Amino acid sequence: MKILMKYGLYLCFLTLWRQSANAQTTITLQSAVDVALKNNLSIKNEKLKADYQKSLINTSKMLPSANISGEFGQINSIYADTRFGMGQSFSFPKVYESQKNLYNEHWKSSELNVKMTEQMLKKQVTQTFYQLLYLQQKSQLLQFSDSLYAAFYNRAELRLAKGESNILEKVTAENQLGQIRVQIAQLKQDLELQQLHFQFLLNSTTPFVPLESSFKMSVNYKADIESLKEHPTMKFLSQQQQIADAVIDVEKKKLMPTISLNYNNGSIRGTGADNKVYGGFYRFQTIQVGVGIPIFTAAQKAKINSEKVNKLIAESTYSVGLQSLTLTYRTAIVEHEKFQKTVEYFEKTALNNSTLISTTAQQQLVNGNINYLEWVTLINQATTIRNDYIEAIKNLNDSAIQIKYLVNY
Repeated sequence: MKILMKYGLYLCFLTLWRQSANAQTTITLQSAVDVALKNNLSIKNEKLKADYQKSLINTSKMLPSANISGEFGQINSIYADTRFGMGQSFSFPKVYESQKNLYNEHWKSSELNVKMTEQMLKKQVTQTFYQLLYLQQKSQLLQFSDSLYAAFYNRAELRLAKGESNILEKVTAENQLGQIRVQIAQLKQDLELQQLHFQFLLNSTTPFVPLESSFKMSVNYKADIESLKEHPTMKFLSQQQQIADAVIDVEKKKLMPTISLNYNNGSIRGTGADNKVYGGFYRFQTIQVGVGIPIFTAAQKAKINSEKVNKLIAESTYSVGLQSLTLTYRTAIVEHEKFQKTVEYFEKTALNNSTLISTTAQQQLVNGNINYLEWVTLINQATTIRNDYIEAIKNLNDSAIQIKYLVNY
């Protein structure tokens, strides 16, 4: 009868907890991810950076300032004349095309950085979501243990008052109950911290409560090297090679000649070459065209060679990134299979044993077949099994989250 009362209290607690959770704002994992992608400040910041890079594309045809000059003095003869000039230099069209291509590649890199940040945010939201579920499971287990040890403490107090036991039983019960309540208090603070982190990721003031039918996360992993190349991180690293190529092209185009165009307008006072006398009011015009040819090109060629080395670095970085991502993925697969077997063991064997241990220990304590120390040992053993099961699922979830992050779905 007492056993039924204990489990009845436990079920009541779960019912009250669920009602309390329902009174709060619940959210599914997918909804949480959607809210985070929409509101997260880091994502907004990366998108602003991408917009900035996009706006720079229009600066690829930026020309140097025009040179405007004016002269007054004895330019042509003893008389004072005036002359005004305006000059502009510019490069060949291919130079501006290469600069535009470079800015465009930087913009693509920024867009890929947004995708990479979004992928990491999805992972962080999922981790926090399941961390909250994990802490809720721990809380339920501790509350159940608290109800058992509270009843045990009350029984010990009553037995001590009747002279049926010594002070050691009461002290043991009190210590066990105190330890559980300290853990409950610490767990409450952990829940509050995770809740704050969850709100931070979603950039929301609403304290959302995870809504999920199962604490255990499912995952289907089917990936190869080619699919890993589609990960945002690998696309970002691949784009750095495109940027390196574009930089090399820009530096090569700097070896091309530049063109300058000058317009001059001046006056002549006195007798001109045509034996006519000019009073300074008539204006004479000239147009000058020049070509700037790079002569000392050693430094620029050295710059080109250095950028070629930078491209090799980008290629090497990509290879290292792909190798690291592949290793991480394979490690996550092995860990997931390992934790899957552990969870299966608990679900098929250990949890049933835990229930049997706690039920039998409770019956034997009531019947007087075991003493309080044996009861404490058995109950702690049963609780440890349940706690280890929760930890095993947490480890399983962590590996599943890592797999989902790597295969990009």
